[in-house]
Amino acid sequence: MAQNIEKIELGPAIVEFGTGVDLVTFETTIGGVVLTTETSYREQKTDQTGETVVGKRVTGRNVSVTIPFGEYELSVISKIMVGAEAVTDGTDTKINVKTGVGLNLLDAAKKAIIKPIAHKTDPNYWATLPLAYPETDLSYSFNNENERITNVTLRSTPDASDVVLILGDETITATP
Repeated sequence: MAQNIEKIELGPAIVEFGTGVDLVTFETTIGGVVLTTETSYREQKTDQTGETVVGKRVTGRNVSVTIPFGEYELSVISKIMVGAEAVTDGTDTKINVKTGVGLNLLDAAKKAIIKPIAHKTDPNYWATLPLAYPETDLSYSFNNENERITNVTLRSTPDASDVVLILGDETITATP
């Protein structure tokens, strides 16, 4: 098989989370956006075959995208951190970060789309998490050496069709 270097993809991406007025676009990242799938398996063995595996089944698949968001934007925090609330007086905004104890993260699940910058307008190169909930942690260094990073992990949960990740154009509807 001959090499096709045109199929080697490099470069940063943006991530869109939500839609409409709830849309958050992560356009400035420091450290790169990372998409990860993790599949768990269960080996099947029988007494008659000892430790020889006679079957192996998928027991689950998890998908996540990590986003080291580099923009210090208070208005975004309440949209991506469950339990945080924006308080505004019409001019200024503050964010109250509450404990969040007992909140269901899945209630905040929305669509997330990863768009490589080189193919920002070509859905054939996109990765879509049809339903993803945010896990957000702040890592704000106040020094001359580091940027203030809002670490966001979007974790996929199955949609109504049990889909956790779409690679390519999500609008394609032909059956497999």
